[in-house]
Formats: sequence, C-alpha cells, structure tokens
Amino acid sequence: MIRLALLATALVSGNLAAETLCSLGDLQRLISVEYESNEIAVPCQVRYKKVNEGEITYPWRAERQIGYCEARADALTAKFTALGWTCETQPESNPDLAEDHSASNP
Repeated sequence: MIRLALLATALVSGNLAAETLCSLGDLQRLISVEYESNEIAVPCQVRYKKVNEGEITYPWRAERQIGYCEARADALTAKFTALGWTCETQPESNPDLAEDHSASNP
C-alpha cells in the first residue's frame, strides 16, 4: 500500500509540469497528460496535438488506473523516437499549475 502511495506521488509530481515536443523536419507533435484535478493522478487523458495541422485528439484516458496515461504518453514518445523523430521534454507553460502540484505533493 505504501508503494502505491509513493508511486502516485512520484507520478503526479513528476509529470504534471511537462509536455513532450516531437519534431521531424517541419512537422511537430505535442504529447502531454492532462489531469482533471491538480491534486490526484486520475482521471487523466493523453493529449496529442498535431501542431502544424492544429488537430488535437485524446487517444487514451484512465479513470482509476494510476500511471496508465503517463505510460501511454511515454510509449507514444518512444514510438516517434524509433521512427526518427527528435523528442524533447518542454516545461509546462502554466507555472501556477506546476506550483500547485509541487505544494500538494512534497
């Protein structure tokens, strides 16, 4: 039980303040995890944006399974990297959101 609580804390504090930008030539894809609440890791959904086209989709969602959205986002990033894309983690554009999560998850 303690391991699960530590895992949840690590996931929430480690993934809320970042998104991944993958590029190949002029093409860009933005992969991030969105949370319904600033205080818990679920429900969540993976946000996938085709930057050049302005298209946003949500290919995965979790209601109860902690770590699912983060694992799917990481797998999508790994797939792009394997296909020759360059992927970099970007800081969250909303600093208030990052502060809220770090304060609630020391």
